[in-house]
Amino acid sequence: MIADLEHEPVVERLRRRVGETGGLVDAPLDSPMLQPYEVYDQDLFDLEMVRVFARSWVWLGDTEDLTEPGDFITGTIGYQPVMAIRQEDGSVRGFLNNCRHRASGLLYEPAGNCGKTMTCPYHNWAYNIDGRLIGIPDRARMYPDDLPTSDYGLVPIRIEVAWDKLVFGCLSRKAPPFREWIAPLAERYDLYRFGNFTRYYRELDETYPINWKAFAENSNDDYHVRFVHRRLNRFRKQMDTIVRFEGRTCSGFKPHSDEENATGGRDDLTPEQLLGHYADFIYPNLTPLPYPTQLILVRADPVAPDCTRLFSRIYGIDKSTEEQDFELDRLATTNLEDTNMVTELMKNLRSPFYRVGPASTWEGRAAHVMKLVRADVATPLADDEFDGPVAP
Repeated sequence: MIADLEHEPVVERLRRRVGETGGLVDAPLDSPMLQPYEVYDQDLFDLEMVRVFARSWVWLGDTEDLTEPGDFITGTIGYQPVMAIRQEDGSVRGFLNNCRHRASGLLYEPAGNCGKTMTCPYHNWAYNIDGRLIGIPDRARMYPDDLPTSDYGLVPIRIEVAWDKLVFGCLSRKAPPFREWIAPLAERYDLYRFGNFTRYYRELDETYPINWKAFAENSNDDYHVRFVHRRLNRFRKQMDTIVRFEGRTCSGFKPHSDEENATGGRDDLTPEQLLGHYADFIYPNLTPLPYPTQLILVRADPVAPDCTRLFSRIYGIDKSTEEQDFELDRLATTNLEDTNMVTELMKNLRSPFYRVGPASTWEGRAAHVMKLVRADVATPLADDEFDGPVAP
């Protein structure tokens, strides 16, 4: 755990706190689970925004908002605002959503069309949708010694349009390509043909007083499901859950009972895919739940050590408005059950004296994710982390 994080002032401070508060709670077994000292510390949170999120692929949105040149979506990767824009040649390019002059944003809506250019509202610097700086008001007077225009275009980021549907962004140039990032899930996801799915007519967007890691741990905890979500037990063969984790992905397979047919009329998937659904995880903050004719996505956006935004969308095949409402309401209930429980944990994780218990076999995914976070926090970004091309 924190013993691996040498030479970091924040970790040294946390280590001293752990040493001072030890002894009250006897914890004879080591636990990889989220510890109290990893929840509320602002310096640790700031480090995560750099060392976890800056080197990760993060889901930003989908191509339903990117049909014409100038169409855009906006999002964040950790603290960093970003945007993805459909280009004149049909490609999708991504940039930091900051004017190069004084850090103002350029695009403010979650999605829209900006035409051929974007103009900063602060000093009216203007950019083409391909990122080139094309206008500075009163340039001759403001910069009489000239300005290297080509050096002040928008900062590009890597973009991957996965399965002709989902848009992911990455700040790092050193992180593996997206396909490699999700390798354990990739071939299974190919079979679903998500490009044929369409987005439900509304989404869920709420902010909760929880830490993003606490929600990630909950999302990868197969142990709690039959207790916290017991209303679903008659639809699931909960005791037949299969837990898997590899690389930067996790998966909990949930076979359905005879009362809930999982096929959705499809017969072109693997036998396992037709038997139920998966509670998957794409590190660091995305929980996909794929079914044969439905895909649920829940993204946990970190806002502060004790504040997380949950943004959820559902995609499906041939779903009526009534069916969409049913599934969205069921997801809203599930999200609320989870966040209520995690909020309760957050109250008690304030205590510096508490020590968490050992991970069960059905918490293997959660333990895996916590280890990934700690490994990233322990590893400074490379000197050339942001050098090189922006190809996926």
